[in-house]
Amino acid sequence: MNPVREFTNPASNIATLLDSERHFLEALTRWNYFPNQKDSSTELPPCFSTSRFTPEVAAELSRVVLTSDRKHFQFDLAEYKATRFNNVPRTLSLIHPLAYSRIFTTLKTYREETLQFMDDKNSAITAEQHNDGRMFIMNYEDHETRTKNTLDLSFGAGFRAHADVANCFGSVYTHSLEWAIQGYDEAKRQLQNKKGPVHWSSVLDTALRNAKRKETTGLPVGPCTSSIAVEIILAAVDKGLAGRFRFIRYIDDYTAYCSTHFEAQEFIRALGIALSQYRLTLNLSKTKITELPEPLVDSWITKLNNAIPWKMEPSGTLSLHTRDAINFLDFAVQLNKAEPDGSVLKLATSLICSRAQGDTAATVFQYVLGLSWHYPVLLPLLEKIDATSSYYDKDSVVQKLNSILEVNASHRRSDGMCWALYYLKQLNSQPTPDNVTRLVETLDATAIAQLSSFEAGEEAAVTYANQVIEGGGLYELDRCWILLYQLFFHGKIANPYANEPTFDILKKYDVQFLNPPKRSSKAEEYCFYYSNPFREVGEHPMSFQAYMEGNL
Repeated sequence: MNPVREFTNPASNIATLLDSERHFLEALTRWNYFPNQKDSSTELPPCFSTSRFTPEVAAELSRVVLTSDRKHFQFDLAEYKATRFNNVPRTLSLIHPLAYSRIFTTLKTYREETLQFMDDKNSAITAEQHNDGRMFIMNYEDHETRTKNTLDLSFGAGFRAHADVANCFGSVYTHSLEWAIQGYDEAKRQLQNKKGPVHWSSVLDTALRNAKRKETTGLPVGPCTSSIAVEIILAAVDKGLAGRFRFIRYIDDYTAYCSTHFEAQEFIRALGIALSQYRLTLNLSKTKITELPEPLVDSWITKLNNAIPWKMEPSGTLSLHTRDAINFLDFAVQLNKAEPDGSVLKLATSLICSRAQGDTAATVFQYVLGLSWHYPVLLPLLEKIDATSSYYDKDSVVQKLNSILEVNASHRRSDGMCWALYYLKQLNSQPTPDNVTRLVETLDATAIAQLSSFEAGEEAAVTYANQVIEGGGLYELDRCWILLYQLFFHGKIANPYANEPTFDILKKYDVQFLNPPKRSSKAEEYCFYYSNPFREVGEHPMSFQAYMEGNL
């Protein structure tokens, strides 16, 4: 067998010579549309991509005139259940492209105002120009940077207060976005003034609500548009506390450093009051006050770091021997049972997966593959291990992946199913007939969309899609939009949306959200053309339509 690294994904190489406005627009559409805000982008397998959904495509989509039914019902969304460390799923969202395009257009129009209200020195997460094109990366600081920041902030403090917002994204009252931007009294006055101009925050509020069944409570988790809304609201909360307390906020997680226990109590009390003004509450089970000094990291992290089994070779390079790797992972499994935080195994695997080579890599791969049956959160790490086909039995791996597929289908875990399917595709293998049936029975749009790309699963996926089309209304179609578009794009079904050209527009510009070709689409090429840093002074790029028509 050829020594091909079937499970390695090349790193992104996105041009960073973009002005701030263009970066903002491309981040909204191409890089932060689907849930991928973790540093390693492991929410969805790499076969899912929005890179072909460019700002120009989104802008054209936003000009679609809604049908009367669509105006009445607006949009539902596709759900993706991602497993957390304790195997409890968290529901992420893939917003319908037409709904998302309308949010995008609002943020594009009011970009400067949006960034102004997001500006918050107390927030560790800010909208930035990251090298891979994204605007938000939720854990991009390295350990040394976090340590330095903590040491600076905590100097001279006697107590640490910790609190976080209960079910933050799921609890957001969308109208509170208007309160954060306009102020409560002004927003109320604007609401009563029916004849005056509509404030931009109201337009954004409406666009966000319409993407989720017009519901006023809860934002879809995953898209950066929701992160923008939360940052605006919590920035308003922070501004009321900033002059009185020394604190940092990481998304919805607050840490304050105080001189006395009384001050720490006062911070938690003041935070609770400030949140209540936006109809948010504290998570009481995670609220605590700790006397300092305390270790900067949890004890299990220190134990793992101290147990890393590197060996220094005579050449001066670090190596990892098979025996030591097994002992380290055994230690992590024991530590995982003793510690309540289930992220132990994920950190342990990430610490050694890139160092393992040859037979050691194959052993680590098999060990982590076995753990992944129990903890699907480990599945994304398999492709980080340099396990080549010379060192493992492909048939055995395929059998194990099908077993992982089966158990995750039974628990309705989208990520477990999708990552298992991703690896099967990498190995040019198929899900078993029984697993095809199990996957369709989950009604999981993302997993069934992936299934449709397999010879063994295409017919079952098409049959299910036709059942949805025949028996469903707009919401039922929207909940399966990614599956329906995948089948429509490849000519397996007709456009399921009567009198709505969304899918036609996407296909016209060769937008593919699943398994896109490696070559760039022409709409993607326009992005590179538009941001050409070597353009002559005073030379303006041609319009998108002129470029697409080939008038270069």
